[in-house]
Amino acid sequence: MPFSSLGLSFHLQKALADQNYTLPYPIQKQAIPLIVKGHDILGIAQTGSGKTLSFVLPILQLVQTRPLAKNRHVMALVLVPTRELAVQVAEVFKQFESQLPQEIKTFAVYGGVSINPQMKHLRGVEILVATPGRLLELVASHAIYLHDVEILVLDEADKITAYLLVMSDEVRRDVDNNRELGQLGSLDGKKAQTQPTHTAVHFMAKPRHQYRYQ
Repeated sequence: MPFSSLGLSFHLQKALADQNYTLPYPIQKQAIPLIVKGHDILGIAQTGSGKTLSFVLPILQLVQTRPLAKNRHVMALVLVPTRELAVQVAEVFKQFESQLPQEIKTFAVYGGVSINPQMKHLRGVEILVATPGRLLELVASHAIYLHDVEILVLDEADKITAYLLVMSDEVRRDVDNNRELGQLGSLDGKKAQTQPTHTAVHFMAKPRHQYRYQ
């Protein structure tokens, strides 16, 4: 089954061919068509099995079809547990977004570095890759707004949900008092007990229909 059978646009197919991607991995065959159609999924696969591309490609396609987002109102949010993974995932988005007809801006935010430069670069961002702690800081500082998030991805979902479950009481109070942050904590905390290398994709405005793939 080639990438052309997965419902991806001509521009994404050409970008894949230009970068010598020939056949999709099993997780990509299963996940991409579902995400393109707006279904929620829970994907389970080993590291190096193509999970990142399985959500990057359909998200880029979906964002291309949406009206331009308001400044500092992101359309797609990808939560990751570590700085290294944030950088890695953002690079995959940038690898393909540069070849699309409509300009898309992706940016990664994470702790361990100054927050001020990150705040400045959030202008015009449509796809945000973030670690949970830094995202909470940015929302509390009104540097980013989550009202218009349509797609939420939890990469390594077990670690992300575990983090949300063990947040300090102070941060929990902030979440309880903030409708935007509360949405982040509401996506199936029970998944914290799942195994590593899970990726969940959730469409914020639609009912949940989860698909599990091994």
